[in-house]
Amino acid sequence: MGSFTIEIDAEKLKDILKKADRVCGTLEPSNRKLTFFPQEGKLYLMASDSCFRGYFELSPYLFSKPFQPFQISLDVVKQFSSELLGRVNLLFQDGIVTFKCQNEILRLRVNYIENMAIQKVPEKMVLVSKKKFLSDFDLASCFIEEGSNVDIFISPNNIELISHHSGMLSYIKLGTQNIEESEEKGTFEFKPGSFSTSIPYVSARHIIKTFDLEEIEEIKIHFDELDQKMYILGNDIFTVCGDKPTETPEKIRNLCNRFQMQAKINAAQLQKLLRRSLISGRFSDTQLYTRNGELVVVSQHGGIAYKGGINTEINVNFSIKIKAHLLRSALNRMGSQNVLIGIVDDFVLFSSPSLTRFLILRNERVE
Repeated sequence: MGSFTIEIDAEKLKDILKKADRVCGTLEPSNRKLTFFPQEGKLYLMASDSCFRGYFELSPYLFSKPFQPFQISLDVVKQFSSELLGRVNLLFQDGIVTFKCQNEILRLRVNYIENMAIQKVPEKMVLVSKKKFLSDFDLASCFIEEGSNVDIFISPNNIELISHHSGMLSYIKLGTQNIEESEEKGTFEFKPGSFSTSIPYVSARHIIKTFDLEEIEEIKIHFDELDQKMYILGNDIFTVCGDKPTETPEKIRNLCNRFQMQAKINAAQLQKLLRRSLISGRFSDTQLYTRNGELVVVSQHGGIAYKGGINTEINVNFSIKIKAHLLRSALNRMGSQNVLIGIVDDFVLFSSPSLTRFLILRNERVE
C-alpha cells in the first residue's frame, strides 16, 4: 500500500480507543478490531460490535493516493497506548502498521478489507438531551437480555421506547425537537417525520456506555428506514442497525394514557423488599400483591420463605409475579423518589411522577 506516516496526539488516540473499546464490547472477541480508512481528506478509525459502529477522525489525510482499508487488533493497540505521552507516529508500509512514541515501537501486520466508508450524514435530525436519552435508554434495556430488542418510534415531537422481557414491559416517552439545519438562515426549521426501528439489546447497552464518554449536552438522531439504520451524532459519528418493529406503539400508548394513580410507593422501600426477597439468588421468583391497604412482597424457594410489606392507601386488588431482580433493576432507573401505581384493564402499571416512564405487568387478580 506504499508508505504513509501520520502523527497524532497520544491523548487523542487514547480517548478514541476508550470509545472504540465500549463500541465493540467484550461479548464477542472477534469483533474487537480497529479499521483504518481514508475518506475525503481525512483518516478515520472505525470500531463495531457488528451492529453498532463508531467512526472517529484521527487526523487530516495529506496524501494524494489513498491506501486500502485494513484492520488490526483493538486489544493490542489499547495495551500499547495505555501509558503513552506526547506524540505518536503511525507508519503504514508494505502490509505493516507501526506505532512509535519516544523509545517504544509496536509493529502489527494488517488484515486488508475491501471497502469502508462513512455514509453521508443526513440533514434532517432530531435533537435530544443526551442525559435524558441515555437515562431512558438505560431503563428500557436494563431488564432485557441478549436476543431481546429495544423498539424505538419517533414522531414529530416524541421518541417512544418499548421493551419487554420475562413478563414485564417498559414504555418510555421523551420529548424532542425535530430539526433541519438551514445554512442560509443559520437556524433550525421544524419538520415532521415518523420512523421506527428495533435495536438489539447488546448494541443498546454499548450505545449507553459509549455516549457516557461523549462530553456534550445534546445529541442528534436520524432514522434511515430504507436501510433500517439509526444515526447518532455527538462529537463523533455513530450508526446502529436494526429491524422493523413487529408491533406499533398505539395499544401500549393508549394503555399508559389511561393511567390514573391509585397508590404512591417510596421507591427505595420497595427496592429494599425486592432485594431481601432474593432468597434463591438473582433469579428468585417474587409475588407482589395488595391486601388491606398493604403492598406485600413474598418469595419462596424450597423450605425458605420471605415476606415483607409496605403500608399504602391503595384500595384496589392486584397480584403480579416477576423475577425480583428485574423489577428492582428497572425501579432503580425510574429516576424518582416515589413510584405511582395504577390498574388499567388487566395490567398493573408502575409510573414515574412525570407520567413519561411506565413498567407494565399483567394483573393475575382481575376483579
